[in-house]
Parts: sequence; structure tokens; C-alpha cells
Amino acid sequence: MFGPRLTRVFASRNNALWWSAMVLVTAYCVAADPPAEVAPVTDAAVTQADRQPADPWSDVKDVAKKREELLR
Repeated sequence: MFGPRLTRVFASRNNALWWSAMVLVTAYCVAADPPAEVAPVTDAAVTQADRQPADPWSDVKDVAKKREELLR
């Protein structure tokens, strides 16, 4: 589908090593950097997390209303 055919990639050891190296380089370039420092958990952070709704899709349900507010 995308990229070279697998029969051609694994036809020789060099092709297989080159292909695997490019996969690793792509993964390295795409992966996000980890945070530099983890902040300690405070009571304010815990109460903020408790205020969030239990339904993860609840924020998406009223997209039209938010869009109208933004366009005003």
C-alpha cells in the first residue's frame, strides 16, 4: 500500500536493516519530548480534577453553542 513492498525490503539484510533504522528514526522524530519536571500534586490540582465532569464527551456535546459564542 504505502512504501516499498515487503518482499523487496527483506530481500537482503542491508535493505532490512535500512528499513528498520528508518522506522526507528521516524518514531524518534515523531515522539513527543517528556516533561522536564513533574510538578508536585497540590490540593488545588486535586480540586480542579474533581470539578471536571465524569463524561469525557460532555465537552463535545455542546460544540455548536461554543462555536456561536466564539463567533460573536
